[in-house]
Amino acid sequence: MKVELKLKSANKTLNLKNPVLICGFPGTGYVGKLAVEHLIEELDGKLIGEIFSNSFPPQLMIQPNGTSESIKNSIHIGKINNERDGIFITGDAQPITPNGNYEVSDKIISFAKELGVKEVFTLAAYITGDFVNKPKVFGTATNSELVKKLELNNVKIMTEGSITGMNGILIGVGKMMELKGASLLGETSGYIIDAKASQAVLEVFNNIFEISIDLTNLSKKAKETENLIKNIEKSGDLSESITQEKEKDRKLGYIS
Repeated sequence: MKVELKLKSANKTLNLKNPVLICGFPGTGYVGKLAVEHLIEELDGKLIGEIFSNSFPPQLMIQPNGTSESIKNSIHIGKINNERDGIFITGDAQPITPNGNYEVSDKIISFAKELGVKEVFTLAAYITGDFVNKPKVFGTATNSELVKKLELNNVKIMTEGSITGMNGILIGVGKMMELKGASLLGETSGYIIDAKASQAVLEVFNNIFEISIDLTNLSKKAKETENLIKNIEKSGDLSESITQEKEKDRKLGYIS
C-alpha cells in the first residue's frame, strides 16, 4: 500500500453541486486543521471516505472509547451554500516523506476531479514568531484571478517564501491537474495551538464565499489561546527561546 482511498459503501456515487475542495492538515499551531474541523462541524459534514498511506507516521491512534486505528485522513462533504457543496479533508497527520506528500496530494486531487471540483483551497499557518492580538491572513493563489479575489477580501498577498507540506503541495498539484487553487494562512507565533489564527482564516473564508458560518465555538477556543498567550507573556516562560526564534523567523517569514 502506498496510498489507499476508501469510500464508505453508501457514498460511492456522489452528486455534488459545483463542489470546492477545502483542506487543512495538522501543522504549526493546528491552524488549518482546527479551521476545517470547525467547517465540518458547522456544516454538518458527512463522512464519506478515508485516506491511508504508508508515508504517514508509524503510529496507532488510540480513540476515547479505548479502540485503536491506523493514522488516516478523513473526507467529509457538506453544503456551503445553496449554490456550492464542499469537500473537506483533514486528518491525524501529514506524510513524513517528500514522495508521500506528492503521492497523497495526487490521490486527493484525482479524486476531487472525479467529483467535478475545479477549485481547491488550503487553510494553513503563517509563522512569524510573534504573539499578536489580531492575526492577519496571508494568501497566495495559482492564478491572477484568484489573487485579485483574495486581495478584495483583505488577504495580504505573499510575494516571497514558500508553503511547506500538504497545505502547499496540494494547490501546486492541483494547478498541474488544471484546478485553480489558493491558500489562506493565519498569522501565528508558531509556539502554541492557535485557534485565534484559525478564526481569522474562517472570517476571510466567510467573506470569500459570501456565507456566515457561526464562529462562536471557535471564538471560545480563540479566547483560550488569548489567555494562554497572556499567561506566557506574564510568567516569562519560553521568553529566551522565543526571542531567539523570532530573529530566525523574521528573516524567513516561515510558512506551514
